[in-house]
Amino acid sequence: MAIFFHWDQATRDLWQTSIAAQLNDADLRFEESIGNPDDVEFAVVWAPPSGLLKAFTNLKYIFSIGAGVTHITLDPDWPEHVPIVRLQDRLLVQDMSCHIIHWVLHFHRFYARYGHQQTAKQWLRHRYPSNAERRVSVLGLGQTGLDACERLRDLEFPVTGWARSQKTIDGVRCLSGEATFGTVVSEANILVNLLPLTPATTDILNARVFNQMPEGSFLINCSRGSTIVDHDLLAALDTGQIEAAALDVFREEPLPQDDPYWTHPNVYVTPHAAAPTNEQSAAEFIAQQIRICVDGGTPSPIVDLKRGY
Repeated sequence: MAIFFHWDQATRDLWQTSIAAQLNDADLRFEESIGNPDDVEFAVVWAPPSGLLKAFTNLKYIFSIGAGVTHITLDPDWPEHVPIVRLQDRLLVQDMSCHIIHWVLHFHRFYARYGHQQTAKQWLRHRYPSNAERRVSVLGLGQTGLDACERLRDLEFPVTGWARSQKTIDGVRCLSGEATFGTVVSEANILVNLLPLTPATTDILNARVFNQMPEGSFLINCSRGSTIVDHDLLAALDTGQIEAAALDVFREEPLPQDDPYWTHPNVYVTPHAAAPTNEQSAAEFIAQQIRICVDGGTPSPIVDLKRGY
């Protein structure tokens, strides 16, 4: 059984070992050793070269080495008839929640202000509200959104979660649908964006939304850069409508050297590092899913292309 593998930063021996543990007869092939492309039944990839996947005429499933799949679907020639299996890894979910909690606490406790004060050698303490008074809204209630909501709830923040379809989380107020979106953002002292990138979510965070949020609120974006209208966010930051933003994802990555986010005093840039794929756990998860396929089952989670995730 031939499996095509592509990830420039991978530790190949680790992946070969994990896949071999589940599949003794697995033949892991790389770009320089594809052989007969008709042999390839599964592709395990991150950002494969454009047009490459269409060469595998007998491909059954594409496995994404990450939670997102736009690195596959942005290829105009990707084989759309082949199901994509998204990475659903416990450590990835945990890492994303840790990133979110870090920035929620950073903004809640005004540590951003203290950073500016240190540069100015200014000794000034800021009073912050109790956790119960700082309202956090989480957009997107997939696995990472659900986990983040539960952890923030346990810290006694009042959390509102929003998704297209109704979800239920103990101790968390959950709203759904376009009719409630304005309510969710207008109450957010801290807005966390975990929405998948779809036509409906492209540019969803814009001047109208920022102006609905409480003055001096904060934004944490772990979704995709194209969900934000950048010049609208910069304008809101300049007026203080949004006090600060922690941005992990951008329309263009790496972020260009001349991008204003780099130098804005109230923007905190991280290089798409909120929840990097853990190779060991990701390899084990994908190997298990391929084993399910070989045994005649259906891997999970399969991306619903109509929904975009």
